[in-house]
Amino acid sequence: MIASAAAVVTALLLGAGLTWAVERLFARSGWDAGPTRGAELRGGLDLPNADRWLLPAGPVVALAGVALATVVVPFGPGLIGRDLGIGLFYVIVVVDFVVLGLALAGWGANTPDSVEAFYRIVAQLVAYVVPLGLAYVGVVMMARSLSTVTVVEAQRDLWFVVLQPLGFLLYLVTGLMQSYRAPFLEPFADSIGGGVLGVTGGWSALLWRVALAGVLFVVAAIGAVLYLGGPSGSWLPGWAWMLAKTYALMALMLGLGRCVRPLSTAGMLALSWKVLIPAGLVNVLLVGGLILLGVGPRA
Repeated sequence: MIASAAAVVTALLLGAGLTWAVERLFARSGWDAGPTRGAELRGGLDLPNADRWLLPAGPVVALAGVALATVVVPFGPGLIGRDLGIGLFYVIVVVDFVVLGLALAGWGANTPDSVEAFYRIVAQLVAYVVPLGLAYVGVVMMARSLSTVTVVEAQRDLWFVVLQPLGFLLYLVTGLMQSYRAPFLEPFADSIGGGVLGVTGGWSALLWRVALAGVLFVVAAIGAVLYLGGPSGSWLPGWAWMLAKTYALMALMLGLGRCVRPLSTAGMLALSWKVLIPAGLVNVLLVGGLILLGVGPRA
């Protein structure tokens, strides 16, 4: 148990560190470095009305959620913290501890900007959670399981991105929303002083850096499991395939995100209800049709 926990934490820290380095590389090319651009390692912030418990609890809760999600990511044969039978449902739940952490910190800081960020964070959750769930549903239907290991095994012959291109595109968009990357950076906008991160310093800022880099790493890793066969592949060891697919997917997400103008919170909600949710329902119907036709992995 202790060895598994240590391995999970190590994987998260290494993944978050590499993710931060990738985003800094993009930043040197003139790209936005993501939400952590406002989290400076400074101290002495004067927040006289801040809640002494909620504000520091925010980054701890967020980081805990990312670490818990890493537990069910298969990095290779036998390289998984725990193969839960409900692994994908578990991931959906625990990753959103990041939202809870941001909400706690925003409300706890008790400044006009941070409270505004709190409302935007909650609205963004409402915008992505349903279409993200639909992107998962198509994979679960075809794999006939919620286990991340079983989903990987179901793609031995053909990756699900080939059978579900619409679901894959849906995951890319909602994954960017879930990880707070362009064009979905509204909760950290300069107009509200960087939101929660604008009132963060010292160790809290460091924890936020790890948590927000970690959530992008986990979202990309889960995307690799859902649609790209996870650690499966020839010639290279499983962990090498998993890392290659994760960071390739991450680069694709960041690149596509920079091709779209930043969306407001209202724009995200409109996109969700008018485009993403209908697209998710269509994808579920298409997957159902493929299953009826006998296309996909055999039971």
